[in-house]
Amino acid sequence: MRNFTFNLEKLLEIRGHAEKEKALELAEITGRYMQIINSIIDLKNKKRNIMDSRFSSSGNNVSSIIYDESLISAIDRKVSDFENNLIPINAERENKRLEYVEALKNKRVIEKLKEKKAQKHKKEEFLRDARALDDTANSRFVKKLQEV
Repeated sequence: MRNFTFNLEKLLEIRGHAEKEKALELAEITGRYMQIINSIIDLKNKKRNIMDSRFSSSGNNVSSIIYDESLISAIDRKVSDFENNLIPINAERENKRLEYVEALKNKRVIEKLKEKKAQKHKKEEFLRDARALDDTANSRFVKKLQEV
């Protein structure tokens, strides 16, 4: 039985490498996206804590209320800035996701081709072995007939 060799193995390796690169790029941009999301969540939690402490403490005076309002305004501006930064990053993330999906699809096409070629090779080898066994059995049968 002959070993199976796939002529496009190098192409499969190249496409596998390209798929891994695209996955890393997608992971990197997703990491940046999640950092911004987490920063927004943290800022909103800080704002909620300021609002909660404002209404829970009885010793609020005008200066502490003004200070709290300035903190809330600063937090709102930061949240707005982060949300504005999120728009292009999200678009870039979507582009990287599409590139990754395309690279994965290209790799899978070659993998499917390899699977089909391997199955075809296995079938051909089985038929070749069956023919060899048939030939051996036929030649033995013919020898026995000739002997008789």
